[in-house]
Amino acid sequence: MTVRTIPVKSILTKSNLPVCDFSVNPYVGCEHACKYCYASFMKRFTDHPEPWGEFVDAKEWPPLCGAGRYAGREAFIGSVTDPYQPCEEKSRRTRALLEQLAGSGMKISIQTKSDLVLRDLDLIRRFPDARVGFSVVQTPKKLAAPPAATPAPAAAAPAPPAARRPPPPDRPDRPRRPPPPGRPPRLDRD
Repeated sequence: MTVRTIPVKSILTKSNLPVCDFSVNPYVGCEHACKYCYASFMKRFTDHPEPWGEFVDAKEWPPLCGAGRYAGREAFIGSVTDPYQPCEEKSRRTRALLEQLAGSGMKISIQTKSDLVLRDLDLIRRFPDARVGFSVVQTPKKLAAPPAATPAPAAAAPAPPAARRPPPPDRPDRPRRPPPPGRPPRLDRD
């Protein structure tokens, strides 16, 4: 596995996806090497000779100044890479991103297949309407990722925050409206 650090001008990329204003990928490449992955097309934008799944570039970006200007906007973290793939434990690029955006008022959606996301719950809770989606895969053995690239199972994950404390008094309990077409449902962060 080749892991290197690359400089980028910005970590936020304006997006045409219907679910977000910005696409954010702290890495290029992915250690999971899933055979079904749609993001393998990203290899053509790199200078890596290695096949997809055998390299990861950890992005280094300049500090996000004036993050408050993103209030009310939404970022999708992990559109073409897993932001919590195994190298995140050491490189902490996703955590650095969340630290820079915390308190900005930006909404975030994170897509991962790793329980490492639990490490950053302290930061994720600081974002309005934060969502975390998990890819749970059951595939025939011939399509499965190599055992070394398989994320460890979640060990006694904490109960969802909503199960631990009641909703704040200024928000009455009421059923949520269904999401607009093409948008995943929001999860409570309380």
